[in-house]
Amino acid sequence: MADPGPSNATVLAVLPEAEDRMALTGILRRPGWKLRAAGTFGKARLLLNRSSIGVVISERAFPDGRGWRDLLGVIQGMPDPPPLIVADRLADERLWAEVLNLGGYDLLPKPFAAKEVLHAVSAACRWRESRHRPVAAPLETRGRRGTPAAMIRPAC
Repeated sequence: MADPGPSNATVLAVLPEAEDRMALTGILRRPGWKLRAAGTFGKARLLLNRSSIGVVISERAFPDGRGWRDLLGVIQGMPDPPPLIVADRLADERLWAEVLNLGGYDLLPKPFAAKEVLHAVSAACRWRESRHRPVAAPLETRGRRGTPAAMIRPAC
């Protein structure tokens, strides 16, 4: 069974091809998921600055000559950067290793398969949420100083 996805997960799809954006719209059409779409690097940058984004799915290269590495640079400069998943028709082990080594989260092959997309996006959301979980105090100190402050939930 596919992951249901976390509540209030906002995914930014930076994909120049309308067909790819439509495919993701169909795959991520379920309660709790929101899809924001951008066809260009410039629009993606604006959305990242204006919206709370949980996960970014990006095309490998954009028509203006920019690519996922440029988008990763923008994301890494954010106070709470969302994980970046790169998408490409020629997804292979070399690109996957490059994405991971440079700080991306994962690589998705195109055309999109619902099961793979849901798994990758759900895992990226869980990874992002885990960065915000408070670390449990050792057993001998629990309860001595009260309960930790409530955690602010991220977009995923």
